[in-house]
Amino acid sequence: MDRDIPLPAPVRFDITAFREPETPEGREWWLSMGNGGYLSGTLLHSLSRSYHGLGILATAPPVGRTLHWVKWDGWIEDGESRIPLTSNHWGDLSWDPRGFLYLVSFFLEGRMPVWQYRWKNRLLTVRIWYDSALRGTVLSFLHDSPDSLELALNFYVNYRDHHGIIQGDPPEASCRVEEETGYLSIGGISSAVRVPKGSLSVNRSVVRNFFYSRERERGLADRENHLLAFSARISLHSGQEAGVLWTETSSGRDMPSLKRNWTSLSRQAFLEREETLLKTARGRHPCLESLPDWVHALILAADSFIVDRPSPAGAESSKTVIAGYPWFGDWGRDTMIALPGLLLGTGRWNDARSILLFFAGKLKDGILPNYFPEDGSDPLYNTADASLWFVRACHLYGRSTRDYAALRLLYPSLLSVMEAYRSGTLFGIRVDPSDGLVQTGSSDLPLTWMDARIDGRAVTRRHGKPVELSALWFGALASMTWIAGRLREDSTVFQMEQEKTRSGFRKFVREDGHGLHDVLEGDPAEINAIRPNQILALSCAEGLLDAREEISVLETVTNHLLTPFGLRSLSRTDSRYQGTYAGPPSARDNAYHQGTVWAWLLGHFAMASFRHSGNIDATLSLFDGLKSHLGEAGLGSISEVFDGDPPHLPRGCPLQAWSVGCTLESILHILEGPLSGTRS
Repeated sequence: MDRDIPLPAPVRFDITAFREPETPEGREWWLSMGNGGYLSGTLLHSLSRSYHGLGILATAPPVGRTLHWVKWDGWIEDGESRIPLTSNHWGDLSWDPRGFLYLVSFFLEGRMPVWQYRWKNRLLTVRIWYDSALRGTVLSFLHDSPDSLELALNFYVNYRDHHGIIQGDPPEASCRVEEETGYLSIGGISSAVRVPKGSLSVNRSVVRNFFYSRERERGLADRENHLLAFSARISLHSGQEAGVLWTETSSGRDMPSLKRNWTSLSRQAFLEREETLLKTARGRHPCLESLPDWVHALILAADSFIVDRPSPAGAESSKTVIAGYPWFGDWGRDTMIALPGLLLGTGRWNDARSILLFFAGKLKDGILPNYFPEDGSDPLYNTADASLWFVRACHLYGRSTRDYAALRLLYPSLLSVMEAYRSGTLFGIRVDPSDGLVQTGSSDLPLTWMDARIDGRAVTRRHGKPVELSALWFGALASMTWIAGRLREDSTVFQMEQEKTRSGFRKFVREDGHGLHDVLEGDPAEINAIRPNQILALSCAEGLLDAREEISVLETVTNHLLTPFGLRSLSRTDSRYQGTYAGPPSARDNAYHQGTVWAWLLGHFAMASFRHSGNIDATLSLFDGLKSHLGEAGLGSISEVFDGDPPHLPRGCPLQAWSVGCTLESILHILEGPLSGTRS
């Protein structure tokens, strides 16, 4: 199919990548359902995480995510041999079947994963995608052999929260087949598997001891049993695409009808939407057209995090941002940090407006929600910085869109944030009137993004006056000055407060020339810690420091924290430094902000660095490591964290919203300025 805009293909593996199964099993593809649900798997179709599945459904969008359709197994029968297409890794560490022996190619077409198998000079192509119109996962098969082939398939299901593992057998399931459709009810979910060009039969047998290698690495339960619900057979004819559709259904009556060529139509619709996303981004930011494939891949990756959040009856529906796949929901801080790149950087202005207005309506005493619990309970507000990131996001939205009507709607909420910080609000968060710096209360409750705890104890004790809070406050005052000016409101108070904060911020400047103190008036060990938070005083608070002080920060961060994939969260010279983020939860929590590399900070470092160097090529080269990383973990996207020590293995969420968002924001900042956008 000819396309106006070729889809990016930054990820491609040939036969040499599949000789040993352990490496490709560590590479994962992920697809969003657009409502918090997702599909995921490995290059081998094996299960290496408890979060892998072809249907993890959001039962209370965007959360309540529940594993339903687990995986498929398949074999090709050509009359002479039975060729496996899939692979399974078992609890005894054996592999059976070993479909990777016939796998010769894997690539992403946009975000759509594509596998190619070869045997006896025959080529079979397999694709997987999600069709939102059909409300289901599509599995398609196309071969070029002049002969007809028989395809044998098995379909596995389960029912559990996506965070858990069932110790024992799956719940009882009701399975029945009517013509070419299999109906399933398990737990609280009903679905149907449809094989329009094949036949189905009920199997309903438990298959035990699937092995999750990634969960073993994380010190968690690593084996599980799944229910083989249905088996199917399909006759494949040369050049004719055959498909399987697994869709949610409350009854057989609510399933959409399928046309004869439904598979190719569905695939075309998926790819056309990918093309539309690229067109929209290029329309707003023409400079994107000349950028390489990996940047275009990030434009598509951004879409995976932007999902629907249903609103009460009569209210305007909203979008929100999933902070990371697979284990995060929508977090206020992450959303506001990622929004400039994810939405403004991709031209999705209406969605950005929707998100900002939604979160504005959730403010409590001037504090933005930290996160929304997956059980649907009230949001938690334990954050000192999310509201300040919200002010910044509103400012950048206004700069990009010139949508002053939306800013007028947001303005009362913005004023409430500023007044709450002045007067004091939840958790002892307030601006100290003596120096204009932001302080927080209890040492037992971490309120910044460095929020890991072990047994209720904060690992990184940053109470007092963390450096980035005052930098973000200074930036918020500048943002409010700009917004007030556009709305013809008085900005005098914001300008006056800026001067006080600028003067008070001198306290953070280290006398030894090593950048900025990480915190004031807090834990003595933290005051002199060399951490990356100081870079936000350059990227988010222009004019807060003089040129000499900014260079000191850049040199300190470069010498102690910079890696090809992001910034370390603590200098290697610190006795508390942890160079590997691995092992059981307590070990990972201890390393999370004690040396582990964070990709989102690389974008802020790049923006700060560019302001001093002015060298576009040199600054963009900072992202060379992330460019290669797109083929290493969550394919086509950027991981949450990396080990502090070389070779900086990817860890944490394989897809993280602010990792992608900050990379896109910084690239556009370097090429265009601070997300000025192009009006249409």
